[in-house]
Amino acid sequence: MRLLWLTPELPYWPGGSGGSTRQFHLIRRLRERGHEVTVVAPVHPSQRDGPRALRATGAKLLAVERPAGRASEVVHAVARRPSLALEAIRRPLVAWQVEVFWTALRPLAQRALAERPDVVLVEHDWAARWADDLPAEVPRVLALENLSWGYYEARARAASGGARALLSLEARRFRRYDRAALGAYDLLLAMSQTDRVSLASVSDVRAEVIPNGVDTTALRPAPAPNAPALLFTGTMSYPPNAEALIWLLREIWPRVRDTVPDARLLVVGRDVPDEARRLADPRVEIAGWVSDMAPWFARASVVVVPILSGGGTRLKVLDGLASGRPVVSTSMGAEGIAIDDGTHAVIADSPDAFAQTAIRLLAEPEQAARIGAAGRRLAEERYDWRSIGDRLEALLAELARGGSARARS
Repeated sequence: MRLLWLTPELPYWPGGSGGSTRQFHLIRRLRERGHEVTVVAPVHPSQRDGPRALRATGAKLLAVERPAGRASEVVHAVARRPSLALEAIRRPLVAWQVEVFWTALRPLAQRALAERPDVVLVEHDWAARWADDLPAEVPRVLALENLSWGYYEARARAASGGARALLSLEARRFRRYDRAALGAYDLLLAMSQTDRVSLASVSDVRAEVIPNGVDTTALRPAPAPNAPALLFTGTMSYPPNAEALIWLLREIWPRVRDTVPDARLLVVGRDVPDEARRLADPRVEIAGWVSDMAPWFARASVVVVPILSGGGTRLKVLDGLASGRPVVSTSMGAEGIAIDDGTHAVIADSPDAFAQTAIRLLAEPEQAARIGAAGRRLAEERYDWRSIGDRLEALLAELARGGSARARS
C-alpha cells in the first residue's frame, strides 16, 4: 500500500511524546511489512534528531520547520490565511493551533496527494478538520490518541475554581467540534474499548481499537535491583504528568520515605516543573530526559503511575509492564489497559493506599516479582507493537481494497 500520514506531531523515537512514540512504532512496522509511508509533519527546533530517526525507518518525510517562537508562527499563518483569526473564536484552542500548522503543511500534503495514496491517515482529533482539504475518493482514517472532550472533562474534575470552569468549557467545545468533524472519515481508531464506546456518543462512523503498545524486544526484565527505588517517568510539559508528579512528591513519597528510609525516588522525563524540584528531598533523583530507559527500569523496584487526570492509554504503564517490574497505578493511570488488579499490576487511588501498596511491594520481593512477571506476559501477549502494527495494516488494507464508502454514499 501507499500510505499518506498527516500529523501535527512529528513521529520519532526515542525522545518524543507518547503520541510521537506511538506513531513512530506503527510507521516502522508498516515499513517492515513493505508499505510506502509518506509523513507530512511540522518539526520544531527541539526535535532536531527526530527527522533522522523517522527517515531511518524508510518512511518519506515532508516537513515544515517550525520557528522557535509560537508568536511568529501565528502571525505568518494569519497573514497567509486571514480567516484563522475568526476561527480562533469558534474552535477549541488546540484545534486552532494545529490549523496554524496546517497553513504551512497543506502545500506539502497536496504534493503527496498527487502520488495517489491508497489511504490517508490523520493523527489526533485536533486535526480532524484537515479532512476538508482531502479528495473525497481517497479513504480517510482518523486516529484519536485522546478523546479530547474526555481529556478536558477529566482535567476539569481534578481542578477547582476558575481552572475547572475553563477546562469544562473546552471539553464542551471539543465535543461539539468532534461531533461536527468526525463524519468526514471512513474509519476512526480508538486507543481502547472504553474510548471506542465513548466515540459512539458523538459519531456513527465505524470505530476500531488500535491500542498503544511497547517494544518488548527493546525493553526486557533485568535482575532485581540492589536498593529499593520507585520510578516515575513522563514528559512533564504534559499537564497530567506534572500534576501526578507533584501529587506523588507531596502526598505519597513522604509516606514511603518515612517507612523505608533507604528508598529512592527516580524521576525521569524532560521539563520537570519548578514546584516539583522544590518538593524533592535528597533521596529524590531527577534525571530529566534520557535516551535509554532500560537502565532506569533496571534500578527500579516498583514503577509508579499516580495519574489523576487526562485521557487515552499511558505508554508509561505499558513500559512498566514490559520491564517486568511491578506497577502501582491509579485507576485513571491504568484506564483502557487490560489489567487484572492484583495480577498484572496493583490499582490504588488514595495517597495512603498508593503509598502502602508501594511499601508492601518493596518489602515483599517475591510478590513484586510475581506481579512483574504477570505484567510482562500481558505486554508480550497483547501490547507488542509488532502485533498492533499488523492489526493496523489489516484495517488499512481493507479500506484500500474497498475504497471510501463515504464518497460512494
